[in-house]
Amino acid sequence: MSSSIVLRAALCLAPALALSSVAAQEPFPGLDAYITKAVQASKIPGIGVAIVRNDSVLYTKGFGVLAAGSTTPVDDQTLFEIGSSSKSFTATLVAMMVTDGKMRYDDRVTRFLPDLKLADPVASAELTVRDALTHRAGLSRGELIWLGSGATRSEVLYRVRFLKPQSPFRSRYSYQNIMVTAAGEAAAKAAGTTWDDLLKERIFVPLGMRSSVSTMIGLPTRNFAAPHGMAGDSVHVKPHTNMDNIGPAGSIISNARDMAQWLRFQLGDGVYNGKRLVSSAALRETHTPQIVMGGGGGRGGASDSMPLTHFSTYGMGWIVEDYRKELVWQHGGNTDGMTTAMGVMPEQKFGVVVLSNMLSAQLPAQLMRYIFDRQLNVPTRDLAARTPRQRADSSTVAQAGARTTAEPPVPLSAFVGTYADSMYGKATVSMKDGRLELVRGDWRGPLEYWNAMNFRWTVLPSSPTGPMYLKFEVSPDNRVTGLYFGLAGDQTLLAREGPAGGGRGRGRGGS
Repeated sequence: MSSSIVLRAALCLAPALALSSVAAQEPFPGLDAYITKAVQASKIPGIGVAIVRNDSVLYTKGFGVLAAGSTTPVDDQTLFEIGSSSKSFTATLVAMMVTDGKMRYDDRVTRFLPDLKLADPVASAELTVRDALTHRAGLSRGELIWLGSGATRSEVLYRVRFLKPQSPFRSRYSYQNIMVTAAGEAAAKAAGTTWDDLLKERIFVPLGMRSSVSTMIGLPTRNFAAPHGMAGDSVHVKPHTNMDNIGPAGSIISNARDMAQWLRFQLGDGVYNGKRLVSSAALRETHTPQIVMGGGGGRGGASDSMPLTHFSTYGMGWIVEDYRKELVWQHGGNTDGMTTAMGVMPEQKFGVVVLSNMLSAQLPAQLMRYIFDRQLNVPTRDLAARTPRQRADSSTVAQAGARTTAEPPVPLSAFVGTYADSMYGKATVSMKDGRLELVRGDWRGPLEYWNAMNFRWTVLPSSPTGPMYLKFEVSPDNRVTGLYFGLAGDQTLLAREGPAGGGRGRGRGGS
């Protein structure tokens, strides 16, 4: 190889090597040691961290390992599921469509998705893109419409019409993944493509987010962190959860290096490497408070008497609040086994992302605020001394009452059958080796008798809900006619198909 070719190759590699070197250097003295200690104390197997100031990437680094029991280290290119932090990307795609003149925030969603319907006729007729992005449609979460359901994205959007309102339309903030999915699909229709392709074309490629994807299907890399949960003090590996059916609300997979580019773009008011990709006015609307979430109430503070966050509002794809009197845009993300914290202090031109492979972990948000504190040069707290957050099941033993040692009032064989509902689809109960098993969508697991007509359903190998406590409906002549299915206020009666059933039997119920 000639010396001139070698020189040109070296000059091409120099910027990349320099960036890697700078990004690995501590922006604050002792940061590496502090994070290492905090990660070990929290029992989180691995995390990735990115820090940006102005238009510069100060720091991208990985800590820990890909999976419990593994020796493969996390680095700044290790992929993590970012969960609901994906919502900021979908809101920005909408802002790009607004910039292009293909969409307005106050367009009705049905302009783009004419088949979308809600149970409330007023909300169904008036729902705007802004409503869908700001969680003010009046719907409860309805998570089991998509989670573990096996339903496609279009089927999920169809089924939302059966979800009953939780509050009057536009009356209050009520977090809702399916509505954000609708906003993302509307943006894709406006662009004449799919949400996944739009995301790649308008954000991932222009920002050089080369490793980021919108689906784990066909993911070629082995540098992908494994999800984890905790049972007591024990850490266990969990399977990845396919979130494609609500992709715009939570399916993005990324790493510290790529997420640093996302922060640069947001801090740059829609400009990246000198090129404007979205209008300032359209992007700023996503960072503008749209609906009140609630007061700070001491959240993030050392004590309730000295709150560090006084107000929280939701913009579009971003929570807009204060922290130590600084304006903050932030949005966390949770999947079944991973937790993300992402936040920007725009007036400081400073942003942080912390990615982790642990379900419902507190450490990412704590580390984000710790790094904020270092930037603000204020006293910090020792996160390493804090205990990790334990997973709380959505359905608890207390809700179902104490377990009985008695037999169920009817034979186990009486529960065998298929139960169906337009919103949740079909759930099938069968007998296997003398025990009941329930299968619904992608989830299956044993049904264990608990008390009265209540059973505990343990999804195998795991589910983010933990065990669910389900109640069967029995007629006066001891025929099992239905199954109450869902979480908390979203429980609905699935009517039994066949002779014991009759009618759709929609209704609310519980244990």
